[in-house]
Amino acid sequence: MNRTGIALLVATLALSLSLSAVAAPVTTSLTVYQGWNMIGFPTVPLAPGPADVFSTYGDQGMTGGDAVEYNLFRYDPIARSLKPWNLDAAGWGNILIGDGYWLYRTDAASATFSYQGVDVSGDHWLSLPRAGWTLIGYPNNTPTSVNYEDLLVTNGIVTKSIVDAIDSGWLSETAFNYNNATRSLQPIGVDAIRTTLEKNKGYWFFTYQDNLALIVPGA
Repeated sequence: MNRTGIALLVATLALSLSLSAVAAPVTTSLTVYQGWNMIGFPTVPLAPGPADVFSTYGDQGMTGGDAVEYNLFRYDPIARSLKPWNLDAAGWGNILIGDGYWLYRTDAASATFSYQGVDVSGDHWLSLPRAGWTLIGYPNNTPTSVNYEDLLVTNGIVTKSIVDAIDSGWLSETAFNYNNATRSLQPIGVDAIRTTLEKNKGYWFFTYQDNLALIVPGA
């Protein structure tokens, strides 16, 4: 075998081993409470359809897709509207890391559900495609949180710290998550009471420009 063939074989084996390591499934669990929950998913679901991701979830005696039908929402920043999931929701899409979701729970007792996923923790670029609100989900399994001031923002040409991006008028100085206990939006920012983004949670970001991306650093 010539050197090119050997190099190709080594590269292929290395890639295969790398993918095998990355693809090792992990069990991911999320807990939700009565009322509204704003959530994000920290691992890539192996079966990403909403009915599959929520297969172990129950509410009002229903399980799986029946339990989340018309109670699970994603936000479309282009159309600027919340879209409910249902069994016939063509085009709604799969559950994705980096996206945030609203889930309404009726039962008074909390519920924990689990799914099998792939841990792809690291630096993630999350699209902020249109000026206005975007609902993102914290995308890492580890670390379980990141300081707000460690976030970066890019327009594809220039990358700034989030503080500099705010000073440049790219986005609002405050993001928000939802506090289920107080039934209210909770500010997240450098000078806010909450200063970290956390695993399993979703966050609203408001931008003043189109075509930005939020860079969430990994470990």
